[in-house]
Amino acid sequence: MKIILFIALLVLTQSCHDGLEGLQKPDNLIPKTEMIDLMTDIYILEAHISNTYTTVNRYYKVMNASGRAYLKSKNITEKQYEDSYIYYNGTKEEFKFIIDKVQENLQKKSIEMQKKS
Repeated sequence: MKIILFIALLVLTQSCHDGLEGLQKPDNLIPKTEMIDLMTDIYILEAHISNTYTTVNRYYKVMNASGRAYLKSKNITEKQYEDSYIYYNGTKEEFKFIIDKVQENLQKKSIEMQKKS
């Protein structure tokens, strides 16, 4: 019984590990620096919309429309953004780097806004 449990855990661990390592880089991958800028702007957009629209249904509609319009203005398709997000999210170190940079950007922008007011 212990051997079966050990083999099952080994297979499970290996399959999870292979899933992350086996992520294929999409052909339309957004470069990290651009992804950082996009995510920073989208978080700011989301914060503004969530403060403005308190009902979930309205928030959802406005956020989707605004997000699509923002990506379109940057010549990024929704699929390209989603594929890039999924890829980076599946690569732990790269996603951590991106999120850390996004947080730094948000902190800088917050400080800039506080200085202006």
